[in-house]
Amino acid sequence: MAYEKVIFQAIILSIIFLIILIFSFLIILRQNRMKRIGEKERYKLELKNKELEMMNAVVLAQETERTKIARNLHDEIGAILSMAQRNLSSVLKTVSKEDSIREDISFTVDVLDQSISKIRSISHEMIPHYLVKFGLKKTLQRLTEQTQKTLGNPCTFTSAIDEDFQLDQQNEIHFYCTILELLNNVLKHAYPSVIHLYLDKKGKHLHLKLEHDGIAISQTDYEYLRKNTDGIGLESITHRLNLISGELLFQRFTKGGTIELAMPINITNHLVNEKVQLS
Repeated sequence: MAYEKVIFQAIILSIIFLIILIFSFLIILRQNRMKRIGEKERYKLELKNKELEMMNAVVLAQETERTKIARNLHDEIGAILSMAQRNLSSVLKTVSKEDSIREDISFTVDVLDQSISKIRSISHEMIPHYLVKFGLKKTLQRLTEQTQKTLGNPCTFTSAIDEDFQLDQQNEIHFYCTILELLNNVLKHAYPSVIHLYLDKKGKHLHLKLEHDGIAISQTDYEYLRKNTDGIGLESITHRLNLISGELLFQRFTKGGTIELAMPINITNHLVNEKVQLS
């Protein structure tokens, strides 16, 4: 009887040991699986960050080249045209009113004046000088005033951002250029009569809302256009959003619609960050 009891206890202990062994094996398998998943996710994140770093390098190179071209246009080509305009204006003063060439010279002076203004405008668009000098808030106020002149109807800009609010300059440029591209698209395709801009901070994110009464698109429309069209504007928006971890939300209403843009205020080295959820 004692012998049978010992055998029974041995069997029970063996079963318990086997169960512990199986559970230990399952735990090790799970840990290895989680480790592989973690390594895979880390690899994806590193790959994404490398892609963003490469993209950022390309954009920075483009911005540098744009700056160089803009300065050459303004400082060299603009200066040459200004000199030609001044010389022709001086010649025009010496030509009598009865001389037939006077009208041709006057016309050429006007063309040069328009060319100088256009070059100045192009160079300023290529480098957001005003943004760099005065910051995002004043630049958006100025942009709204310019848009109002274009539409011929009241346009407003409202901001809850402090005057001393500052962003990393490169991120600020990307954020502003994205707004500019969105606004240009609205003016070109939506045919609005009024536009309102709202700038605010929401938690750790900078938030811009563009509201208009034109032909709006939904988020689904935007995603379709982004994937199925090769427009430079949409490609530029996508690149800049990736660099600033930004998010866009399009909403269409019975009349008009809204576009919301948000990005984290603190971005380190333009790497992958937690994105804001717009709703």
